[in-house]
Amino acid sequence: MKTTEFIDFARLFHKERYDTQEVAWRTLYNNLSRLHSFESYCKKGRLEMQEVDASLLQNYKLWCMCNGNVSSTINQKLIPLLQCIKRAQELGIMDKSDLRKIHFLTPRPKHYGEQAQRMSRVAADKVRYLNDDQMWALVDFYQKTRRQNLKQALELFLFSFHACGLRVSDIVTLEWTHIDFDRSFLSKVLVKTKAPLTIPLSAQALDVLGRWRTLGKNGRFVFDLLPEEFDLTDDIALSKAIDYRNRVLRHSLNMVGRILGLTFPLGMHVARHSFAVKALNSSNVSVHLISHLLGHTSVLVTEKVYATFLLPTLSEELRGRLSFPEYSVKDSK
Repeated sequence: MKTTEFIDFARLFHKERYDTQEVAWRTLYNNLSRLHSFESYCKKGRLEMQEVDASLLQNYKLWCMCNGNVSSTINQKLIPLLQCIKRAQELGIMDKSDLRKIHFLTPRPKHYGEQAQRMSRVAADKVRYLNDDQMWALVDFYQKTRRQNLKQALELFLFSFHACGLRVSDIVTLEWTHIDFDRSFLSKVLVKTKAPLTIPLSAQALDVLGRWRTLGKNGRFVFDLLPEEFDLTDDIALSKAIDYRNRVLRHSLNMVGRILGLTFPLGMHVARHSFAVKALNSSNVSVHLISHLLGHTSVLVTEKVYATFLLPTLSEELRGRLSFPEYSVKDSK
């Protein structure tokens, strides 16, 4: 990394951390997004290393506050910048300024109304999913609404649910070549883990794909969320594109969630969690199979994220399949 331009250096630094498997793809994605925010603040074509100091970062914090960012968000935006500064200092291409002059903001407690407090408590739970009643209400809304932006967002949400919880990054990058209509399979390399995944497609998922094939909007990408000539090897452009599409979908889904009276924000990842919880509640499906369908790198990831929902399934497995009454002890009296 010989560049003396800070933003270029920062992107290369975080990309290198991902390439060496020091961080996951999601961390790289978040860091690149936060660097883009800092670049927007600077508003200049080239930012030399020596221009980045405590004063610049303090002013950046004030800019973030004026744009409505809360303390925790501002702190998260500072972290990838400070990591880059520290690395540049280690390489001797930045002066060893005192990083302790750059203070994180202390999150302040906020007082919300009763509904907002309820939403905050739910937000503490990482696994947000729709129960049966909520899923039925969502499907009913999809069938009745005439607002095309909401209908399209819901269709992608339902496709994710029916396609084994496919992540939004993989829905955005889904190509027609990934679909085998004859065998009803989807096969692609996952954006987050870079691992190949093959999953069976349900009739419901195939129905969605069939409608989009009939529309013929994009000859390459299934849901027309990227231009046909898009370069998927450009990680930075891809991260920005996925982030933008996810924000647009989240805006529409949040609107639907409020209409349905949900107590938490409705996003694409809720579809993934809803599939996982629904599958785990079925005693006919093993956690190892569910882990594969979700594209987790290890079954340990599945067990960690969905530990609470595994208990009923495991109990049912123990009673139904791992019970051996022929070896029971009878009362001798």
